[in-house]
Amino acid sequence: MKDKKPSKKSRFAKMIPTISIVISLMLSTIALYNTPDEIESGKGQDAYQSMSKMGPIYGTHSCEKGGFSIQMGLDLDRDNVLDNSEVEEIRNVCHGPQGESGPMGNRGYWGYNGTNGLNGTDGTDGNNGSIGMSSFIQSHVGDYGPCPDAVVIEMGNNSSSQNVDSQIKICFQDLMSGRLSDIQPNSGDSFSTACNGGYSTQEIFIFAAFNTDKCLLFKMDNNTVQQISPSVDFSPGMKLGFIEHQNRIWFDAEDGTGVQLWSTDGHSTWKETNLSGGINVGDEILKHGEELILNYQDGLGIFGESETWTDGTFSNITSMNGALIFNSGSSISVDGGLFNAEINSIATFADGYYWFIATSDSLGPQLHRSDGTTLEQMTTTLQGNPGTNIPPTLVGERIVFDSGELMAFIPSNSSLVGLNSTIQEVGENTGIVAHDGVFWFGCGVPAYGYELCATDGISAWLHTDYATGMESSHPSHLSVVGDNLLTLVDDPIEGGELHLVTSSGFELLWDHAQGDLESGSHGQMWITKDMVFFIADSATHGLEMYGWSHGELDNQWIILS
Repeated sequence: MKDKKPSKKSRFAKMIPTISIVISLMLSTIALYNTPDEIESGKGQDAYQSMSKMGPIYGTHSCEKGGFSIQMGLDLDRDNVLDNSEVEEIRNVCHGPQGESGPMGNRGYWGYNGTNGLNGTDGTDGNNGSIGMSSFIQSHVGDYGPCPDAVVIEMGNNSSSQNVDSQIKICFQDLMSGRLSDIQPNSGDSFSTACNGGYSTQEIFIFAAFNTDKCLLFKMDNNTVQQISPSVDFSPGMKLGFIEHQNRIWFDAEDGTGVQLWSTDGHSTWKETNLSGGINVGDEILKHGEELILNYQDGLGIFGESETWTDGTFSNITSMNGALIFNSGSSISVDGGLFNAEINSIATFADGYYWFIATSDSLGPQLHRSDGTTLEQMTTTLQGNPGTNIPPTLVGERIVFDSGELMAFIPSNSSLVGLNSTIQEVGENTGIVAHDGVFWFGCGVPAYGYELCATDGISAWLHTDYATGMESSHPSHLSVVGDNLLTLVDDPIEGGELHLVTSSGFELLWDHAQGDLESGSHGQMWITKDMVFFIADSATHGLEMYGWSHGELDNQWIILS
């Protein structure tokens, strides 16, 4: 059947939008050409530009299907934009009616279903996890560590091992501090230059002291002194000092037949060697990884999983970066490499080299370095005995050591510089101690006396003139306790005192006795988990062991006194 032709009326209706657009354009052109010409009078203004734009339809105007407007006018402000205020004429253009829908297309074919995939194999069951340990909480009331009147709450997550993970410690009076010994009774000195050594860990503190004029070995147990050596003139640590190895403290001692190597766990003592020549002045002992090395007159004794002995003559041994550096006969051995020279100091490791003071020619002791295959002399102008108080030490990116004054060698340009020529006699009784990003040491400064100095490797400075003018505070036994740096100082009026090193000077922590009485002139400063120990003098008991509780300083204890 033939399609029905549209009627004349419907065709005329469809032509109306087109006729309207044509009429609008004709009217716009007529308006443009009918604009009267301007009469020149001298030099006239430029004519205004006629412009048009499209916009939304204004009103309905029988545009049931919507439409748009054509807006016309003159650009009066000459900005090339027809503003709304410049519109003089508007013509609406209507959209035509929506066309009829076309015929529906043929239906497409259905696709085939895909094949189902195979089920994956079940994974193997994992092993059962271990049963977690039950947590525990326990408390102590009364005398506890440095507190005579305490409440301590301990917590952990293993009720079998009873390992304490955290504690809350409250003390209802000041922590214990004071004189802890009177081994040589009354005014007799329990310590002297020949009997004052010791060693401390977090859990144990052993030391040498006189009793009935015999130098014996003692331990401090809950601030009570106990003798742990036989009652002979034992003289512990007089030649080798003390060192920790395999959870025991090792030292030299005399048992009546000669000086041998001994060890203790704080309860009993063991004689570790039976050397025919014994141990003598100049012998040394040091840790090397998991081994302990004894350097004595006939060679090396190495104590590890087993004992080994090497004949020879060795001196100035350093264990550094997994290597041994020492003198062997007329040669220096650096990690197995031999060089014709003599080492004069312990070594440090930096920039791929071992650095130390050595003598390799007629210039005497100078700074050297070695990578194990070569030996290089880095300085030529050092005088005296450099590295005696402060051996080569890596500070920042420089090698710092003493040589009359504090010196620094700069590896990047192989230059030697003095850090502060006014600072002299560096490191005596203190060595050099790292704390809070800088290194600290005792120093002599003209017009200021012997005080505390510091260096960052680039410069060095006097930290504080505690005893003003030419008086000296003689800081000694610098020790790091937690995040704090402690030292013993000699106050010109009050004598030896324990001080905290602050950013601007010293802060008094404890004065062991009233009056000008010394502290720290013998032994050192020993630190355990609760106490700071040192030897000091008193008016009535002589040189004895004193202890100060540092728990409040490092926030271990809450004090409610």
